[in-house]
Amino acid sequence: MLEAIETSQDPTAAALEVRGLEVVFATDAGPLKAADKVSFAVPAGRTLGLVGESGCGKSISALAILGLVPPPGLIIGGQILFNGDDLASLPERRMEDIRGARVSMIFQEPMTALNPVFSIGSQVAEALRIHRRTSRPEAWKAAVEMLARVGIADADARAGDYPHQLSGGMRQRAMIAMALICRPEVLIADEPTTALDVTTQAQILDLMMAMQRDLGLAILFISHDLGVISEIADEVAVMYAGAIVERAPAGELFERPLHPYTQGLIETLPGTGPRLPRLPAIAGQVPDLGALPRGCRFSDRCPLADDECGASEPTLAAAGERRRVACWKAAP
Repeated sequence: MLEAIETSQDPTAAALEVRGLEVVFATDAGPLKAADKVSFAVPAGRTLGLVGESGCGKSISALAILGLVPPPGLIIGGQILFNGDDLASLPERRMEDIRGARVSMIFQEPMTALNPVFSIGSQVAEALRIHRRTSRPEAWKAAVEMLARVGIADADARAGDYPHQLSGGMRQRAMIAMALICRPEVLIADEPTTALDVTTQAQILDLMMAMQRDLGLAILFISHDLGVISEIADEVAVMYAGAIVERAPAGELFERPLHPYTQGLIETLPGTGPRLPRLPAIAGQVPDLGALPRGCRFSDRCPLADDECGASEPTLAAAGERRRVACWKAAP
C-alpha cells in the first residue's frame, strides 16, 4: 500500500497529490521508465517547482496527471489524487470532465499548442462552451474579459486575431487565459517562459502569481531554470533520470542544497560577483533511461561517489523536518 508522502504542507490540504507514479515506455530495446516512483503534493494557493535537466521526466509526469501520456507510454503504478479521485484510474470520459476545467495546463510552446485556423477568442471560449455549457455569445464575452485580465490590450479586437498575428508573449498570455477561463483548482505550467525575453518572462510570472492570489490556484511549475523557480516556488522537487532526488521548501533548498546534483545545478547559476571566464558545469551527461548506472543513478557524475553509491540506490528519505533527499552522502 502506498503511504502519504511527507511535504512541507499537510498532505490532507493538498489540491493535488502524486504518490509513487511510474510511467514506462515500451521500446525495441526494452522498457524505459520515464517516471520512477515520483511523489509530490501541491497545496491550494501554493507553487511547487519541478526542476531538472531536459529528459529527466518532468513533462511526462505532468502529462500523466492529465492522462495525456503519449503512446507507447503507460502508467503502470502509483496514484494521482485529486479531490478524492485517483486520476490514474479514471476512465477517459471522467478525465474529459476534469481536464481543462478543474486541472489545466499551460504548454511549453504556445505556437504549437494553439490551433492556427481558429481565432484566439474562439479557442479561449471553447473551454467554457464544453465544460460549462455556456452559450456562444456568453462564452465569447467571458473570453474577451479573460484576455483583458491577463494583460492583452484591446482584448475585444485581439480576440479575433489568429495565433500567428500575436507576439510570443501575447500567445503565452492567451494560453494562460485558456487555462484559467474555467477557474481550475490546479494549474500545471510546463516551461511557460522558456522562449520569452527577460522582460516578457517577468511579466508572465507576475501575471501567474497574481492569478494564483485571485483564484487560490495550486501551481505545478515545471522548469530547468532554477533562477525562475527561486522567484516563484514555495517548495522545490528536483528530478534526475526519472526520479525525484531531493524535495524541500524553496528557501532551504537554495540556501543549503543537500543532493550533489542539486548543488551542481545551483552552482551553474550566474552570480553577481566577479565575472568568471566560464560558468561551472556538471560533468558528464544524463544517462540513458535504458542503461542507468548501477546503484545511485547520479553516481557516474557525482564527485562524492564511492563503492556504496555504486552498490545500491538510495531512496528518498527524511533529512530534517520538511526535507527529503535520495543520497548516501547527504548530511542533514
